[in-house]
Amino acid sequence: MGDTSGPTRILVAEDDPALRRLIDMLLSSQGYDVLTVNDGADALAAVGNWPPDALVVDVMMPRISGLTVCRELRADARFAVVPIILLTARVFDEDIQKVMELGGIEFMNKPFNPRQLVAVLEGLVARPLPKGHSAPVGSARSAASVSAADGPARP
Repeated sequence: MGDTSGPTRILVAEDDPALRRLIDMLLSSQGYDVLTVNDGADALAAVGNWPPDALVVDVMMPRISGLTVCRELRADARFAVVPIILLTARVFDEDIQKVMELGGIEFMNKPFNPRQLVAVLEGLVARPLPKGHSAPVGSARSAASVSAADGPARP
């Protein structure tokens, strides 16, 4: 994982440039050290040179999907327990369920409330889940309580 002496490192893989910029600005404003990439292939290439403390990954991206990124990272001992937030406009399905069963992976629907993303990320970085354990489907630990308190999701 990242350098423990500096800010928490978050790798963001999102193919939508506007959303990528939004997430970068949001997380940077919270004190995170953020690296953004355009797709899953770039994410897998980046982790070797810039080991993140957590990732925010879009499910549907060109070249390599976010689901494949999760599988590849969980197969690599260096990243087997690095927390991941999967962002998607897709309906929760069997493919996403199988990836979440790898552990330490949260699922968030787009559009999402920015405060909800920060809250879930803070929870994951503070106490990552051990391998083989994910939060219950649709509850992303703090996501349900934060979204209820903050109102409807906004981009």
